[in-house]
Order: sequence, then structure tokens, then C-alpha cells
Amino acid sequence: MKKRFPKPFSRYLLFSISLLPLVVLGIESTQDSDVPSEFTSANVSDPVSQLMAKMRSGTITLKYESDQGYLKSLLKELDISPTSQILVFSKTSLQSHYISPSTPRAVYFNDRAYVGWVPGAPNIEIAAVDPNVGPTFYILDNRPSVAPVPLRQTIECFQCHYSPLTGQVPGLMARSVYTGPEGGPRLANGSFRTTPASPMKERWGGWYVTGQHGGQRHMGNVTVTGTGASITIDPEKGANIGDLSGFFDTKNYLSPHSDIVALLIAEQQMTIQNLITKAGFLTRRALKGSADLVKFGFTEEHVAKGIHDQVQNACEPLVEALLGTDEPALTAPVSGTSGFERFYANAAPADKAGRRLSELDLKTRLLKYPCSPMIYSVSFENLPEQAKSQVMFRIREVLTGKDQTKPFSHITSVDRKAILEILSDTLKAWALQRNPGINPSSISRQKW
Repeated sequence: MKKRFPKPFSRYLLFSISLLPLVVLGIESTQDSDVPSEFTSANVSDPVSQLMAKMRSGTITLKYESDQGYLKSLLKELDISPTSQILVFSKTSLQSHYISPSTPRAVYFNDRAYVGWVPGAPNIEIAAVDPNVGPTFYILDNRPSVAPVPLRQTIECFQCHYSPLTGQVPGLMARSVYTGPEGGPRLANGSFRTTPASPMKERWGGWYVTGQHGGQRHMGNVTVTGTGASITIDPEKGANIGDLSGFFDTKNYLSPHSDIVALLIAEQQMTIQNLITKAGFLTRRALKGSADLVKFGFTEEHVAKGIHDQVQNACEPLVEALLGTDEPALTAPVSGTSGFERFYANAAPADKAGRRLSELDLKTRLLKYPCSPMIYSVSFENLPEQAKSQVMFRIREVLTGKDQTKPFSHITSVDRKAILEILSDTLKAWALQRNPGINPSSISRQKW
């Protein structure tokens, strides 16, 4: 749900050390000891670590170009489309002095990696998703080099990307902030954390936004006037913008767009990714201590029930997010400018009838079928079996009509039937789903 920060911001940081589409950072500093070691020292297998192995072996070499350095080559290797470009002009990253309304930071993404680039800045910033750890962070020196290799970042990035706002797991965030004409965030006036539940009127402060959205208004494309408590913002001036050339020189970028549909999708999938990471972490932690509880005298039946309850609680927010609960209805049709919506619509696998969960509605809601294609993600696939089974069990309850309670009342019977058929045809784990319960007899001998 939306959260507006209190005033004043007395104990909050003002920087984002890694990437990200992530604006304002009002987050208390994380100490080294606060971050579990499995997040800071674990071996990872994310797209960037896999790319690094190929680079070190000499099978892949990034190509440097004069305009954007290694950016275009890096996106190609990470299979990220330039149509995903979204632009943030708020000065809210480690390289903030390079960012301004005339030199916004470009962010490119798919469901496994986010890449941030600023004209003239020395580094490209990357967040890549490991199936078990969640987001891992890297920087790539964006100057000519014989053998450029990304450098992994840990504690520094976790100062902002491991906090209550990310669920106390490594996470990604989108923020909306009141921004001055020079690009500086006006933190004393508050900010908004952006999730799929955020109303459009609170989104995209400090961002450029291209696309049509009718009478709906947002905070993008404009800066505030005035000072202190008397600032004003005119959302009319930022509405329904199709061309950003009047704001800055778009020729310096891979795309002249900051697509509204790409923004909506990025915010949705970042929220879901954080919930996948948290569900996996809480489930593994519950399972890890189960055998010890038996040794301490608890019965296996008691321990099994406790684990099941913990897994259930950890997974329910993910179930709700995948099925789009709390997403506000669009009050006018939305359309983008970069071609991202056509690209994204074909991203998920098709069922026998040619339907895909990545198909977009953009008239009254974001997705045509209210079930996120993040259910196909590598992160979801690699959840502990107990968590994955629990999520699919609950989704099946909703789709078969066994659960028609308020959180899921937005899903019509027609939608339930369509999603059920699509998942049956396209998600292998759907057909192989196990009972989400924990077998008591397995606890004392199982090594999770």
C-alpha cells in the first residue's frame, strides 16, 4: 500500500548507492551486521555473474561505443530491450551529480535484470536477480578497457536496498518525489513509495513519462515551484506527453521515450520480485530450524504444523500480488510510445488458444488476465518446493472458485477460467504441484 513519509526527514539517508528506477531514498542506514550472511557472502547465479564467467573465459567481450560506452552491448547480452527505457531526472543515486532534468538517468529492464545509465557518468549500475538470494548489485566501469568486468557490490547497496521498505530482504523500489527545477528532491515535502496499489496521481514525481492516459493525472514530467511548505506542482503540464525533445536532448539516449506502460510493468514486477525473495527467505529459515525443534522435544506433528503456518503466512502476500489485488482501476485507456507494450505482450508462453498472461488490457486495468507473468520467472521457479506449492495451491483455490473472498473479488468467473486454462497449458509446475503441507515423518531426517 502507499506510504507517505513523515516530516521532517531527520534520520534518513539521501542516496541510492546502486541503481535503480528508484527514486528518493528515505531509508535508515543498514549496518553490516543487520544483513544475513546468505545475502552478502553467498555464491550467486544471476545473469550478470553468468555473463562475468563468459567474459573471463573470453567467450564474450563487451563492445565499447563512443556515445553510450558498453550500454548497448551489455543490454544485448542480458537480453534487455531498449523499448523498456524509463527515465528519472531526480538526483537520487550515487552518481546524482550527473543527473538532472537535462540529463536523466535511463533504466532498462527485464524480469531478471535492471541496468542504469547516465550520460557522462563513469559507471553503469546493474541489479540482477539471483534465484535464491534475490537482487544482487554490480557496477561496470563505463570507460574503454581491455577486459571490462562488472564488480559486485554488497553492503554499500544494502544500505538502501535492504530495509523495512523491501521487507528486510534485498529488494527493488520505485519512488515518487517532489523534484526541484535542478533535479534535487524536496524531501521535506514527503515522497511516495510506488507499488501496483499506488494511485496514478501519486506516481512518477521525478520521472519523465511518455504516453497517453486521458484524464488521469500523475506527477511526472514537471518540477515543483515555490519553497518550503508552499511548493506547488502542475500535473496538467506533464499530462499526455508524447515527445520529450522539449525537455532535453533525446538523441543522447537509445530511445527518445520513457514509456508509461514500461513504468507500470516495472513497478508491478519489482513489487512481486521482493515478495518472491521474502517468501523464499522465510520458508528456508522455517525449514532450516525444524529438525532442531524436534531435538528440543517438540513433536514432529507440532513442528510440521508450525512450519506450514509460517510458509502460509509468508506466501499469501505473494499470492495476492500475483493476482493483482489492490490494483486501482484505470479510469481512462493508457497507451505507450516506445513499442514496449507490443514487445511485452508476447513475452510469456502461449496456451493452446494463443493466450498469454503477458497480454495487456490498458483500458480498465494493466493486464488482460489478472495473473502476473512473474509466475514464470526463474525466481518463482526456484522457490523452495513448500513455498511454490503453497502459492500454486492458493491460486488454484481462487481460480476454481473455492476462494471468492474480497481480495480476489475483482477476478471474474471468465477470467478465472481463462487463467486456469493458460496455466494448465504453459506452467509445468502447475501440473506437478504437490500438497503444500509438511510431512511430519520427514522432519527429523530431512536436510532442507
